[in-house]
Amino acid sequence: MKKILRTVRICILWFLLLFLCIAFYVYVTDDSSSATSIPTFISPKLTVYTAEAENVKALGRTHYEEGVRYFSHSGSGVEFTCKGEYAMITLVDDSEGRYLSNHKARFGIYKNGTLIIDSILTEAEKTYHITLDGYGSETVIKIIKLSEAQYSAMGVGDIAVYGRERIKPTEEKDIKIEFIGDSITCGYGIDEMNEKGYFSTATENFTKSYAYITAENLGADYSAVCFSGFGVYSGYTLNGVINSKDTVPNYYGVSAFLYGGREYLWDFNEFQSDMVVINLGTNDASYCAKSLSGRQEFTRRYTEFIKQVRQFNPYAHILCVLGDMNNSMYSCIEQAVSNYMGGTFDNNVSTMTLSFKMGENDIVIDGHPGYLSNLSAANELTAKIRELTAVYPSY
Repeated sequence: MKKILRTVRICILWFLLLFLCIAFYVYVTDDSSSATSIPTFISPKLTVYTAEAENVKALGRTHYEEGVRYFSHSGSGVEFTCKGEYAMITLVDDSEGRYLSNHKARFGIYKNGTLIIDSILTEAEKTYHITLDGYGSETVIKIIKLSEAQYSAMGVGDIAVYGRERIKPTEEKDIKIEFIGDSITCGYGIDEMNEKGYFSTATENFTKSYAYITAENLGADYSAVCFSGFGVYSGYTLNGVINSKDTVPNYYGVSAFLYGGREYLWDFNEFQSDMVVINLGTNDASYCAKSLSGRQEFTRRYTEFIKQVRQFNPYAHILCVLGDMNNSMYSCIEQAVSNYMGGTFDNNVSTMTLSFKMGENDIVIDGHPGYLSNLSAANELTAKIRELTAVYPSY
């Protein structure tokens, strides 16, 4: 009997040893063998996620509704990390029937910081297949809208990943910057080098604007609120009549503009800025520059807009800039800032002029600055923000 028991024990030990050897072999040969991977005996599967806050990080202002995270503002979108073999991401067009095909949403999909898809969303829904870096490597996926808010909106629907682990939002960054502006901030026509060409959202690219480059320089999270042709007191006008509809203060509190005239208020608690950059006044000049009363009213409206921005960004430094595409209103901006500080005793506001250094080979549609000019302005703005934000000495 003792011999039988000993034989059984030996068989059990040999079986355990064999099992451990097989498990070790699978572990070292599978691409999920990093220290942070979950055990390989958990089989990979296709899991479908929604773009909720527990799964993705919102970039800029977005609106989540019925399984879709919508966004319309320049540079807005989502970002997340995942592990596995592939991902399938469904994008939703929310502009169908509103505009001509040349004003649909342009977007970019980035994998680990590299642009892999640059396209126009022309279908109601479209799913994109992305190869991931395997089970042991984390892949960062970013989807951002390259075109501006007033022409289109889009959203992220289902995110299906074939892997073992759930997706998760990317980490928040240490600095948050909000950019408020017009077509220059939008990256208007920046991918169309023919100055006499016609505007289309297909040539608009926020990632080549001074705003996006500045955020990248500083390693900052950003939010952008910008509309081509808009101003503070008057939008762009050619006939000498004030354009009071196209002004940013009218829409500053909106998170997304969706089909059917739906507008959703933005919860500023979702993005508390450390720095707000206001670049407005270029379009106001078309109405105000030659009129004393127009300049005075612009100054007053600009002062009121600073108060509006401060109300929702209580701790941010507000930097009021104007680029050299048309800086004829800059003295009014300086006066508005002076009036604001004198009336509120809030000294956390400053001004600067942005030099885009537009050469003859870097002017795009309607006389706008091209990429090289935006790069130059971004470097100036980056240096200024570093100077102002001594609280962030590492940047």
